[in-house]
Amino acid sequence: MNLELTGQIKMAGACLTVANDKNHRLVWKNQPPADFETDLTKLGTDYEAVLQKDALADGAAGGAGDAKSVAETALEEISHIVARALANHFKKTGNLDALGKVNFSKSDIVRLRHQDLLDQSVALRDLSTATQTEAGAADRGVTAARTATLSSAIGAFKTLMHLPRGQVVNRGTFKKEVATDVAALVSHVADMDDLVIQFDGTEAGRRFIEAWKRARKIVDSGGGAGPSDPTPPTPPAPPAQKLADP
Repeated sequence: MNLELTGQIKMAGACLTVANDKNHRLVWKNQPPADFETDLTKLGTDYEAVLQKDALADGAAGGAGDAKSVAETALEEISHIVARALANHFKKTGNLDALGKVNFSKSDIVRLRHQDLLDQSVALRDLSTATQTEAGAADRGVTAARTATLSSAIGAFKTLMHLPRGQVVNRGTFKKEVATDVAALVSHVADMDDLVIQFDGTEAGRRFIEAWKRARKIVDSGGGAGPSDPTPPTPPAPPAQKLADP
């Protein structure tokens, strides 16, 4: 991935980190403008989807086998995370029947064959979707954003699962899709700027606005700050005063 795209993805991730800081959450959570919370959820979902697709693009460099392996590993990882979040929730709510449907270890998931992994992941996604609105679910990691990440991983794996062994995957196509998705990500963050500035009614809100502005500075792949402000031009010298006639 080129430096510009890498920086733009880092910028989106930095904005998510700032917004989800425990102090900043108090500024926007259940506060107007309400669209900020909705847009932040979408930003998290789209950000995770871009990371997933870029991983697939890198895996596609060696053909279908590599891409399929990357997609399978990604699906195993997020399925395990969602399963454990659900298990934690169901333990605390005393829902033993639901707990039995999700109480898997990482090795349990990794051992599943392709179709079984897909079926189990879909079941976890559907259960997560049904559970995420329950009281306390979000605090235990059962969130819309994480469910969407699982759904994205399911789609990516499903696309590659039945490719014939050795068939070359078009890495260029994946990379073009990543570039398009990153452009949409940047546009979405820019739209959110119009909402962020409306939290200026409190000191905490103004701190959040400043933190968001700092996160919006696109960084290079090395993590450094963006280009510094250009040096202002030297103002012209004032005209010489005309000497009075003697």
